[in-house]
Amino acid sequence: MNLSAHLRPAIFVLATVTSFAAQAQQPQPVQVTQPDAASLRVRIYNSSTRPIAMQVENLSTATLILNETHRLPAYGTLLKFNTLPSGRYALTLRVGPDRYRYTIQVDNKAPGAATIAVRETTTHRVENGLAAL
Repeated sequence: MNLSAHLRPAIFVLATVTSFAAQAQQPQPVQVTQPDAASLRVRIYNSSTRPIAMQVENLSTATLILNETHRLPAYGTLLKFNTLPSGRYALTLRVGPDRYRYTIQVDNKAPGAATIAVRETTTHRVENGLAAL
């Protein structure tokens, strides 16, 4: 009786389950959550330690409000929109070849009492690395 023929399917299943478990433990490269009515929490996991670029732009005036670059394996920040005037803003993230863009609508009825609505507009990988934010 050929024992390896009986073990091969079991080893394949074990390897597949192990592979899925390892993938499940790895965090997504970019996580954006809204902890309150006027803030975004950004977490970036950068296993390649390639440059991380993060920008916040006022889309009405084409003004950069935030422009940061990091080379850390993990980076997180809390972006507060409660002091910004009402309008549309864009949060753009670049982690290696991956690009993420979120549109934020700020409704600031009273100073310090802003609410935001967030929509992810693009998430994609750029293979040639030439795309600009």
